[in-house]
Amino acid sequence: AVSYLSIHDNKILRKFRGHNDTISSISMSPSDDYFLSSSRDRTVRMWSLQQAGAVAQLELPAAAEGDPFAAFDSTGLVFGVTATMAAGQGHYIHLYDARNYTGGAFAELKVTTAQLEKELTPQMARSEWTSMKFNASGNQILVTGKNGLVLTLDGYEGTVQRSFSGKGTTSACWTTDDKTILTGADDGTISCWNADTGSVIRKLEGGNSGSISWVGVNPKYSMFASCDTNTAMWIW
Repeated sequence: AVSYLSIHDNKILRKFRGHNDTISSISMSPSDDYFLSSSRDRTVRMWSLQQAGAVAQLELPAAAEGDPFAAFDSTGLVFGVTATMAAGQGHYIHLYDARNYTGGAFAELKVTTAQLEKELTPQMARSEWTSMKFNASGNQILVTGKNGLVLTLDGYEGTVQRSFSGKGTTSACWTTDDKTILTGADDGTISCWNADTGSVIRKLEGGNSGSISWVGVNPKYSMFASCDTNTAMWIW
């Protein structure tokens, strides 16, 4: 189940039940009260904060394997769903119109393992994906995965744009101007990458003492947060 909590008093306002296995990702729409959840039960569900039942449900095709992941873009008008192809051949990314999702995906992208191996080591190219995030412009997708995988894809064609992968990298996100990618590592450091050149601009240390499990940028202010067992706030 997904719990909807009040920040003010830490009380559960509503529980959203329907998945029958572990939930792998949640993505909130930036434009309204809808959110997406994906699960190991091979479904992606859309919910409204105003009602307990799912508004819509998408099931993975039989040819897909592994856990699905779903995310809204920065406008809330488009969302993407990714899953692994059978036999480790690559990954699907399906893009949907959030206002007309019942009509099916308006774009079906394929990121093949052969394509990834041209840009990455064989181990990195075959790494399991763990998240996807759109940049503010909607023209690129940031993918993270196991073994330190971090890369950007063209949001229209699915082609690999650049790799920011590194040993120990655990999480990543865009800054709101699309110019920088922040990556957290298992040594507690955060690297700031130039999104166009792939070079490290700076490395931040001291905010976290353990492996960073998540980094996220404030959409309105020049701040971001990182967390391990503690949460650190940074001024960008």
